[in-house]
Amino acid sequence: MNIAPIRTLVAVDGHTEQQTLESVIGDPGIEVVGVLEQQGDLALRSGLVADALLIACNGDLEAALGYLREASRDRPDLAVVVVSGATPNGFLREAFESGADDFVALGDSAAPGADTFFALQKALARRSGGASNEESAGTLICVLGPKGGTGKTLTTANLGVALALEGKRTVAVDLDLQFGDLGLALGLRPERTIFDLATSGGSLDAAKIDAYLATHSSGLRTLIAPVRPAEASAVTVEFLRNLYPSLRRSFEYIVVDTPPGFTPEVIATIDSSAAVCLVAMLDAPSLKNTKLGLETLELMGYARDRVRLVLNRADASVGITQADVLRILGRAPDVLVPSARDIVRSINAGEPIVASAKRSEPARVFKALAAAYSGAGTPAGGRKRRLIGRS
Repeated sequence: MNIAPIRTLVAVDGHTEQQTLESVIGDPGIEVVGVLEQQGDLALRSGLVADALLIACNGDLEAALGYLREASRDRPDLAVVVVSGATPNGFLREAFESGADDFVALGDSAAPGADTFFALQKALARRSGGASNEESAGTLICVLGPKGGTGKTLTTANLGVALALEGKRTVAVDLDLQFGDLGLALGLRPERTIFDLATSGGSLDAAKIDAYLATHSSGLRTLIAPVRPAEASAVTVEFLRNLYPSLRRSFEYIVVDTPPGFTPEVIATIDSSAAVCLVAMLDAPSLKNTKLGLETLELMGYARDRVRLVLNRADASVGITQADVLRILGRAPDVLVPSARDIVRSINAGEPIVASAKRSEPARVFKALAAAYSGAGTPAGGRKRRLIGRS
């Protein structure tokens, strides 16, 4: 079936090279119906039929944000995608606040036009209330933490193993591509990694992917992070867009451990996910970044009820109370993981606490979190249950 191309207005600043512009719109699914300078008046173009506006900026970001705000006001009928070489963590939030529906980071992508087309598709789907293409029933859970050291890997390992112990076909992916420790947390040897899969060539089918997965004693399959930071660049957004649908066809649950921040790979994972597990700790920097993370997800159009908030070391006496957490974040955590020596022991032993200390309070909480995702922890009526560990 032929799909109509996306009719796109393109607005460029004076700092975007022609070659760069041609590459980001060089996809057959994009039909350019007009090219504007960012000083142009969109109100005068209101009669031009288009589906989307692509704003390419690589220089004066403040001017680009001003133009974005004007565009959102003058042409509310258009889905708006920003393409920029600016650091996503520094520019992403302001772009969404100014009216962008999606964001494409210029980088080393082998197919920038395909990246742009995918972003335009998502933006239009969000505008219409639809969803991006889901190729199977597998549930992808993105474990997210805007600050490092909050326990994302701890949460990923225990959630993945707990789901596997429930008998669910589960795979964990370590997307912390430079310093990922998921394999270490699971006691797995990095014989083959996500780098090896990304550089193997050819298509990604179930049999091929299976050869690159390590297996935990619980049955959890794991795609381990590269062993060297320099190998991280081989794992591209395009690769992930091919990987995730393949994993969904083979597994009931895909749990993805991510690095701190909203990198292009993390954004692609969020867009592919059915749920986000946002992990924080009881300290001021973590709570500040978690609040920013919640706000950024909201600006991206990610439904609030798809985000579960996990607070690690929730009973620590550090001068911040649960009332402070509620005031800072604007919502109470869904999961409170208490401090316990068993957690440290499990990390050092490379055996998640849900398997090594099954009757401990942290293990109970992580198992309840897994049950909530698998359906066993959702009360009648579909409302989420708050999981609280005893101090």
